[in-house]
Amino acid sequence: MGVPPSAGPSQGRRSVLPRIGVGIAAVVVAAGLVWISTRPLVAGPATGAPRTTDGSLATGIAPGDAAPDFLDRRGNAALTDLNGRPIRVGDFAGSPVWIVFWATWCTPCQEEAADIVARYDAHRDEGLTVLAIDVQEPQTSVEQFVAAHHLDYRVALDPTAAIRDLYGGWGLPIHFFVDRNGVIRDRHIGQMTATTMEESLQTILGPPD
Repeated sequence: MGVPPSAGPSQGRRSVLPRIGVGIAAVVVAAGLVWISTRPLVAGPATGAPRTTDGSLATGIAPGDAAPDFLDRRGNAALTDLNGRPIRVGDFAGSPVWIVFWATWCTPCQEEAADIVARYDAHRDEGLTVLAIDVQEPQTSVEQFVAAHHLDYRVALDPTAAIRDLYGGWGLPIHFFVDRNGVIRDRHIGQMTATTMEESLQTILGPPD
């Protein structure tokens, strides 16, 4: 019985090539995922829709829209404060409201927390309400952050991200500035500075129309 011939050099190269192709594809996919997850977001002008840095429009409600109520698809209240009490948009009727979606693990959220506290303290006598909506985190983690950073404004829990999705956009933080009539006057996606916070606040601190 004859012995089958061993694989020649060309056959060996052919068997290696598919593995190399798969490896390259995996690297390309991984690099793409990293780019998507780290792509920074920037806000457009107060009168226009925010855009990502590649120029695509950010999704969600925009300046000029009425602030949606905090309800799930079944019409039930979907937000609670840290004491378990439901929160509705109507709770803030007649008050300017600064809504910020955030999370404790979010570095930009951590970095801007002190500025939010300072702006709130500067304008609370004008009736300003700050509502910080934590997205998809355990209540204990949120409570620890609130205590460590001395957050003295209202904090809510969005455990399923239903309200963040209702308001739209992606990434954290996301800021919405709602006037006394319940209309969104400015939206900012990404970290804000004390200066940009103050500029956005001036769009909602005036008297109602």
